[in-house]
Amino acid sequence: MSLGSRLLAPFAFSALVLLAGCGNSSSPSNPTPPPSGGFSNASLNGTYTFSVGGQNSNGIFTMAGSFVACGCTQGAISSGRVDLNDPSGPASASSIGGNSSYHITSDGRGIARLLITTAANVAINEIDIDFVLTSTSHGLVIRFDGFGTGSGTIDLQPAAVSQTALAASPYVFFLSGADLNNLPATTVGAVTVSSTGAISTGVQDFNYNGTPSTQLAVSGSITVGTGTAPGSATLATSFGTLGFSVYAIDATHLKLIENDGQFVMVGDLVTQGSASIPAGTLVFTMSGLDKAGLFVTAGTMNSDGSSQITKGSEDVNDAGVVDNNTNPAAPFAFTGNFSSTAGGRFQVALTNYVGGTLFAAYPSSAGLFLMQIDTVNPGVTAGIAFTQQSGATLSASQGYGLNLTGVDLSAGAEFDLIAEIKTTSTAMTGLVDSNDNGSPATSNVNGTYSVVNGLGSASFTTGLPGIFFYPLDGSTAVAITTDPTVVLLGSFELQTAPGSSALASGRRSFAVPMSRVLPNSRSASQKNRGRFNRGR
Repeated sequence: MSLGSRLLAPFAFSALVLLAGCGNSSSPSNPTPPPSGGFSNASLNGTYTFSVGGQNSNGIFTMAGSFVACGCTQGAISSGRVDLNDPSGPASASSIGGNSSYHITSDGRGIARLLITTAANVAINEIDIDFVLTSTSHGLVIRFDGFGTGSGTIDLQPAAVSQTALAASPYVFFLSGADLNNLPATTVGAVTVSSTGAISTGVQDFNYNGTPSTQLAVSGSITVGTGTAPGSATLATSFGTLGFSVYAIDATHLKLIENDGQFVMVGDLVTQGSASIPAGTLVFTMSGLDKAGLFVTAGTMNSDGSSQITKGSEDVNDAGVVDNNTNPAAPFAFTGNFSSTAGGRFQVALTNYVGGTLFAAYPSSAGLFLMQIDTVNPGVTAGIAFTQQSGATLSASQGYGLNLTGVDLSAGAEFDLIAEIKTTSTAMTGLVDSNDNGSPATSNVNGTYSVVNGLGSASFTTGLPGIFFYPLDGSTAVAITTDPTVVLLGSFELQTAPGSSALASGRRSFAVPMSRVLPNSRSASQKNRGRFNRGR
C-alpha cells in the first residue's frame, strides 16, 4: 500500500532552508553583537539567488531565481529571472520586472515585491518574499502574500560563475518535492562534472512515495547561465530523465528547480568536500511522513568515523505527539552502523531509531545528507547531520535569524515563519513574520530558553510555539517545535551587522527536505486562484 493511500490528504515535499557554515571553522569565534539600526536598503546590493518551496492552491509550489538589487535608498530591483512550478505546470525563466522593489528594516527583516511575467508574456503579477538577513550576503525567506506560502533562502552571488569551475570538485545534490498528484518525491546523489558540463560519473538514490530506487548510475549535464539567466541540468537514470533550471550562487553552490513538467522539485547542488562521515558528536535533523502523518525529529549521535554510530538520542514531534528523549520512561536511544558503497555514497542502518531503519548518506561541504531507503518499513523521510562543537550553546546578547516551516495541524495546511530574535542569557525577544495557509501576519516574540549538555528548549508567551533546539556552535542551531498543534522544523542563524568582518566568506546556506500535508479541501480564500496567482 502506498503512503499516499494511507493518508487522509495528499502531501508534498519542499525545501526547509537551514544554516550557514554549520559546524565549520569559518564560524566567528567572537560574534558581532546584534545590529541596532545596522541594516537598511543598502544591505541588499548586487545579484542575489533565492529559492522557496511550499504550498499554493494547486498543492506543491516551488520557486527559484536571481534578481539585481540596487543597494540604494529607494530599494529598486532592476531585473531578474525566476522559475515557478506547481502541478499546473512550470513557468521557466520568467522575467522579474524593473518595477519590482524591496524594503529592509533596521533589524534585518525585509520584503521584496517581485512583479513577474512568464516567458510566454503572461503576467503573474506580484509574488512577495519576506526575509530576515543574517548578513549582507545571506538571509532566510518565506513567501508572504495571500496566494501561497513556503520557506527558503536568499544569497549574494559575489561573481559570475564560469562553466569550467564546475570541474574543480565533485558535487552532491539534494532535491525534494512531489509529482503532479502531490505524491512526494525526493532524491539525493553525487556527480562529477567535466569542464564542458557533461556528467562523467555519478550515483543517485530516489524515494518516490515510499518506494526507493537506490544506487542508480547518473548521466546528463549541468551548465551555468549568465547574469540572472539560468543554466540547465539533466539528470538521467533508469528512474527517468529529469530536467532543471540552474541558478548559481557561486562555484560551490547552485540551486536546481525542475522545469520538465514531470515532478515539482527544488534543491541544492554543493561541493562534496570530504567524502567521509566525520567522527565525533553529530547533530541531525530529519523530517517526512510516517504512518501517523508529518514527522520531525532532531537529536545527536556519536560517530567513530569508521563504521559505528553509538549513543544516539532524539526529540520527536510525530503529527503533534511530542516526545523528549530525556523522558526516563521511554528514552529514544538508538545505535547504528555505516559502510561506504561507491561514488561518495554511504549506507546507514539504525536500530531503535524513530523514523526509519535504512538510509542513503552523502557527505558534502554543507553537511551529511540523509534519505530513507527502507523497503521493510517504508516511509518518506530525509535530513542532514552536522558536527557539534563541544559546549555548544546560543550566545547571549546576540541577534539571530530564525526560520521554521511545516504544517499547522489545526488548519491542515502549510505554515512558515521567519523571525529576528535577540537573546539574553535566559530570554528571547523580537519580531516574527508568519504565513499560515496564505494568511500573512506579524507579531512580537517573548520567551525564555535554556541549554543543558548541548540540548536547548524554549517556551514563549507570544509569537512562537515552544521548541527544542540543538546548537552546533555559537552561530547556528537546528530546532523542532514542541507544540501539539504545529509540526515545524527549522534553524537559528547568527546575525552579523553590515560592514563587520566577523563572518568568514566560506559560510553558505543549504537546504534539507521538509514534508507537508496538503489538504484536499482548502479555504475559500485559497480556491480558484488559477495558476500560481494569476489574476490578482
